[in-house]
Amino acid sequence: MKIIQILAKHQDTGQNLSKISAMLSAPKTSTFSLLRALCQEGYVRLAGSQYHLGNSAFSLAALINSAQAKSVDLTELPDLAMPFIRQLADDVGETVFISSLTPDQNEAIYIARAESKHPIRFMASIGERRPLYSSSGGRALLAFMPKEQREAYLKSFKPTTTATGTVIDRQALRSMIETIQESGIATTSDDTHVGVSAYATPILVSPGVPVAALIVAAPTERSKPKQSSIIRSLTACAKELSLVMGYKALD
Repeated sequence: MKIIQILAKHQDTGQNLSKISAMLSAPKTSTFSLLRALCQEGYVRLAGSQYHLGNSAFSLAALINSAQAKSVDLTELPDLAMPFIRQLADDVGETVFISSLTPDQNEAIYIARAESKHPIRFMASIGERRPLYSSSGGRALLAFMPKEQREAYLKSFKPTTTATGTVIDRQALRSMIETIQESGIATTSDDTHVGVSAYATPILVSPGVPVAALIVAAPTERSKPKQSSIIRSLTACAKELSLVMGYKALD
């Protein structure tokens, strides 16, 4: 726990083995064994010679906070999620977003972003809105919102074609929603932007109840060959973020 405390105070720069050992007043061999065990469990990660807190440490912190919280606070999600989505962006090599419903619940809005390091990448700004019917994050939110709310949206939405693959047929959208509910994954390809594919899955607070959507967006030509690995990494990260937001399985 002292190692966790040390790294929490130096998260930006990290600390090397010698400094951690000195702060603990412990031999390097003992300190190294502790750090190795923490790395194996994901509480610490090693970048070069510097140790930093890992995703498991952030999940633990969020779970401790959520144990005292009465309700999920969506405003905290962008800050809590940043270490996770930065890691996901590095793992898949593409830009990662989190979107949530707008106040009127008729659109999705980006609330967090971790950019790809590729010079050619998909870009969008925090605060940009996307239609629920044509964006991957919007579809993930639409598929898992309460049935009455979803039906009201489907009856009233007025789709417009923004790209070659935009779905504007209600029946086709209903069929797509059923597929997303079964797989947990929403995808788009040329739906909102030509040449862009995106993959999304909900961040849940309880089974079937989303608080936001986690998204990977990338040029189609580059993302299609690695679609399976993107979806695996996306799903794993969403599970971690669901725990961060206080996910509780139903009894």
